Amino acid sequence: MQAFCDFDGTISMLDVSDAVFAQFSLPQWRDVEERWEEGLISARQCMRAQVDLIRASQAEIDDFLDTLAIDEGFFAFQRFCVEHAIAITIVSDGVDHFIRRILANHGITGIDIIANRLMHYHEAGEERFDLAFPHARDTCRPQSGVCKCSVLSAARSTHIYVGDGRSDFCVSHDARFVFAKAKLATYCEEHRIPYVGFTSFHDVTHALRSLTSAEPLQFLPRSRSTTA
Repeated sequence: MQAFCDFDGTISMLDVSDAVFAQFSLPQWRDVEERWEEGLISARQCMRAQVDLIRASQAEIDDFLDTLAIDEGFFAFQRFCVEHAIAITIVSDGVDHFIRRILANHGITGIDIIANRLMHYHEAGEERFDLAFPHARDTCRPQSGVCKCSVLSAARSTHIYVGDGRSDFCVSHDARFVFAKAKLATYCEEHRIPYVGFTSFHDVTHALRSLTSAEPLQFLPRSRSTTA
């Protein structure tokens, strides 16, 4: 069994990339976001354009990242997975450096991270940033930076997937067990994908205890208010 977890808004308490853009990017980052929401550009094009609009040093960004919180239930979830030999992989269409910095700040290590790669360079004396997409696939329907479906299909294990947003829509069709909240929960209801709703990783851990015991784990296709 292997657990795949989204990061922004799932492990972290908010969308970290958006928080960094709001803090450090030129105002045009919101226009780029709107173009993506309207379907005019791909998720990959959106993220790369927004990262290019950052006007800050690496040190300033890191100081900001160190102020951001994660779901307190994730610590117990990680312990549970270690105890039951469940590998955890963070699979995110966000930024690898943001994720690693936040996890390290909370003392979390030893978790595989699959995300877009932050590139750092200097131009005319200024620190600038770009993104590389080592986990992109031309066949990815939403043209995400990270094709989550291909990540799960390559894993030879029973999949647990935990997510909350648009980048999790496609992969929710492929995971064996889906834990969902926010936009992903609504999507699962609309497409009749069985899922367990959650508000915190405490809920996920509680549900997994029943999965590893004699109690049956109930996956619900429609009830938006249901939690594990």
